Amino acid sequence: MREAQRRLAMTAWREIYVLSENQIDAEEKYFGLLRRADAMERADLITSDEWRKLVQQAGALLSSSAECMGGAG
Repeated sequence: MREAQRRLAMTAWREIYVLSENQIDAEEKYFGLLRRADAMERADLITSDEWRKLVQQAGALLSSSAECMGGAG
């Protein structure tokens, strides 16, 4: 049961991660990913190392989005 919950939570995280910017604002997407990662860690569905990787992926996604928009350089 726990593994099924974990798979569902990770799938939901990935579904948000792959949404295009036409579907969701980059910052909204980033904070949504962080909230989901936090919730998964609190529920003991992921380890702190897995949480860190998800947060890093979300940060890289936001950073690449900012670069595409000319916000970083």
